[in-house]
Amino acid sequence: MIKHSIKDNLIYISINKMDFSYRIPIKKIGNTIDWRIGEKGAKSIVIKNVSTWTLRLFTKKTTEHKYIKQFKNLVQEHCSSSNINWQDTLLAVNIQNEFNWLMTTNNAADKKIKEDDIISNLIKKYKLD
Repeated sequence: MIKHSIKDNLIYISINKMDFSYRIPIKKIGNTIDWRIGEKGAKSIVIKNVSTWTLRLFTKKTTEHKYIKQFKNLVQEHCSSSNINWQDTLLAVNIQNEFNWLMTTNNAADKKIKEDDIISNLIKKYKLD
């Protein structure tokens, strides 16, 4: 469960039994970003109007979707006017986490796959044409 409290216009967030703690300004919790997956300048995936903080919080280490849902509810409670596309945000989290896992396993593999090929496979898998 995500625990949160508000003090001095900051939302303090933590998840039980995880190394996870953030202070987010209330006025920024609904911020969006065009999220890029892959190296800049190379072939990449860009997903628009996704939650900046959801991606920052839940793509460094893979997490359970229940935490993302709780965070979504928290954002909607404190920033209902945000134009976050939550469906695309969840898609971006899933793709970024899979990309991270593929890149990590690729680094340990004997036969390396090019990053462009990994991106191409993810585009096909998630039907992002």
